[in-house]
Amino acid sequence: MAQSNLQTWLDDYCAARTSIAGGVIMVAPNVGAVPALAACWPRSARPDDRLLAAASATVNQQSAAATAGQDVPPERYANEGVISLPLRRNKDSIGAVAFKMHAANADRHTLAVLTAADAPAAAAPAPAAAASAANPPTDASALVRLHAGVLSQSTFAAAAQAAATGLAATLGFDRVAIGIAANGYCRVVAMSHGAITESGNALARTIGRTMDEAVEQQATLAWPASPGGAARILLAHTELSRRHDGAICTIPLVRDSRIFGAVTLQRPRDKPVTAAEIARCEQFVSLIGPALDLMHANERPWHARLRDHMTWRSVGAGRALSLAGLLIAIAALWTPVDYRVGAPARLEGVIQRSVVAPTDGFLKSAQVRPGDAVSAGQILAEMAEQDLQLEQKKLESEIAQHENAVRGALARGERTLYATSAAKADSAAAQLALIEQQRLRSQVRAPFDGVVIKGDLSQSQGAPVQRGEVLFLIAPSGEYRLIVEVDERDIPYLKPGQPGALSLAALPGRQIDFQVARITPLATARDGRNFFEVEGKLDSLPASARPGLQGVAKILAGERSFGWVWTHRLIDWMRLKLWSLGG
Repeated sequence: MAQSNLQTWLDDYCAARTSIAGGVIMVAPNVGAVPALAACWPRSARPDDRLLAAASATVNQQSAAATAGQDVPPERYANEGVISLPLRRNKDSIGAVAFKMHAANADRHTLAVLTAADAPAAAAPAPAAAASAANPPTDASALVRLHAGVLSQSTFAAAAQAAATGLAATLGFDRVAIGIAANGYCRVVAMSHGAITESGNALARTIGRTMDEAVEQQATLAWPASPGGAARILLAHTELSRRHDGAICTIPLVRDSRIFGAVTLQRPRDKPVTAAEIARCEQFVSLIGPALDLMHANERPWHARLRDHMTWRSVGAGRALSLAGLLIAIAALWTPVDYRVGAPARLEGVIQRSVVAPTDGFLKSAQVRPGDAVSAGQILAEMAEQDLQLEQKKLESEIAQHENAVRGALARGERTLYATSAAKADSAAAQLALIEQQRLRSQVRAPFDGVVIKGDLSQSQGAPVQRGEVLFLIAPSGEYRLIVEVDERDIPYLKPGQPGALSLAALPGRQIDFQVARITPLATARDGRNFFEVEGKLDSLPASARPGLQGVAKILAGERSFGWVWTHRLIDWMRLKLWSLGG
């Protein structure tokens, strides 16, 4: 048949069947020659590479094939598959026809089948020297019908039942059982001509052991064994044959070099399975295997599918690595880590002494500023003395007058005047002594060696001050304590004795160790936050440390899971909100 006729036949054949998504015909000019593309449907579309590969493989292998294609994701296999059938002339393969089918289409029950009536048109391509056409083998139609029957089912159980019954009817066996491997053992899921009943459990277990035998040896097993065949272990097959007196053939179900189950075929003992029949059975089983595996995988629970997806063969290295990374991340959420409570912190002196104004008056001068180191007795500031000097002169004059009155009264013998004048003289002397003390105290001196941490009076000379007003704040040098402002939500995780580390803004590259010494029982509200002051005992400090330095402290509060560390704040907030909304 001319190439135009092949194209016309392919157009008509595919257009009449909604189950077919595409098709190609490849023809070899001579037996053994490389096949070439003779027709493609749809005409406007580029031939699918999978169709071309399937047709070429069929020509080379001279057998029908059905596959999902390596580049078809599992979720699409239920809707799309490839079937390739050989075209023969005088038992020689001269080409192939391949179809891409929508197996789950609404018209899937009318899936395209190459029947004997279609054969002359499909097989017509022949070398120019021979115009006769050849019919495709009967197995080709049976293969497609069997595959269509499997794919037309909506569940795996129904598909397995259809496959078992179809294999029994097509291959001429009395009983066909299909089993799926799980946890190292095969479990019978379907038997031909009926479902597995409770009374058939013993038979199912015996057949399951025969399937295990074939799966473990990764080979097709037959009983009675063929003469001259490879030595195999057939203990379970022997037991099944003894109990049911039959000939047995068990073929592993394989997909992508992975055995996922087996098919056991049985018939009377007087009809042993020949090598040719075994090859034919393997061809049919290999056709339905991928479809059964994918339908079974789609119905498995999510954790079983996830376990399968983690294998390198099923998903490839890239996806396996991604899934492995996801599992590692999930496992990391449960990994125990050190939980550290972080909060703002500041340095303070262990003792802080306030230096106050001794009397009411005016500030004469200030000798120091914050940050200056001072020694005990050093003058820090001076008060103005003009008023005290005037008061001193006045009192000295009064004392002189009273003393003169005392002497005059003594000379005249006036005892009353003497006593009065003497008392006034003593009172003026006491006031003068007080003025002398006030003059001495007008010089404000440091009470001990330390550092001025507060009080800049350099711009306040001549300003009035009141008695008791704080002029300076001094802390002893080298003796500090740490104050950490811990949020109220983290207080339950802290207790005295816990270790921590401090990083100051002035020394960001150095961590200073400390221990929790005391937790104040009263909260402080400032800047929109509620916190407790936690006092820390510092192990050591650099020489450049100064009171008032601020930074961040982190206190080790035990071990928690990584996920808890990152989510407990959000979870606690949600709990509080839900409780408040619930009344």
